[in-house]
Amino acid sequence: MKLLIVGARVDGQAHVVLEVIQSDNTHQVVAFADETPELKGQQVLGRPVLGDPAEVAEQVQQLGITGAFIAVGVPQARARLAEICRAMGLALPTLIHPTAYLSPEAQIGEGAFLGAGVQVLPGANVDDLCRVNAGTIVSHHVQVGRCNTIGPNSTLAGRSATGAFVLLGAGCTLLPEVRVGEGAMVGAGAVVTRDVPANLTVVGVPARPLAHKS
Repeated sequence: MKLLIVGARVDGQAHVVLEVIQSDNTHQVVAFADETPELKGQQVLGRPVLGDPAEVAEQVQQLGITGAFIAVGVPQARARLAEICRAMGLALPTLIHPTAYLSPEAQIGEGAFLGAGVQVLPGANVDDLCRVNAGTIVSHHVQVGRCNTIGPNSTLAGRSATGAFVLLGAGCTLLPEVRVGEGAMVGAGAVVTRDVPANLTVVGVPARPLAHKS
């Protein structure tokens, strides 16, 4: 499949995604798209940046591109850009690093990403458009909601669950059966010992709501 990578920061998600794609012969990256005006017409990692994803449908068709991967870390932005790609008729393939382990008894959704060394164990479900970064363990019967971003070396213990658009910082831990609500954020290194309500940010060990200075 000829692919468009949406998100062209050379020091960001794009480089990691391209490396995974190049690890086999399933897909061919033809071009990038990015909402940053200054990147239009530039070369990134040897490929052209066509411009804003919302304005590249004609070029995509001319280049024979049939799929797209959203290389953007912010969950809400990733969901929005995925809808733009779907409107162009592009497929959203799932990418799995060759060193990641996905149990035959686990499930992974459309447009998701498993980085180097990730483990997804039996009974787990990783929903559409999730990004699970390097070294993370998604343990047995964990439910990862749509469009999550999970930082490197995190651990989601058995039967824990997250809602949609959750962002888990690097090295955080969810204890067994903990629930993290939609749109919540968990700080890097935090240990979540009890449920986190929707749209709340928690940090620390044990994780507590982030205190705002007055």
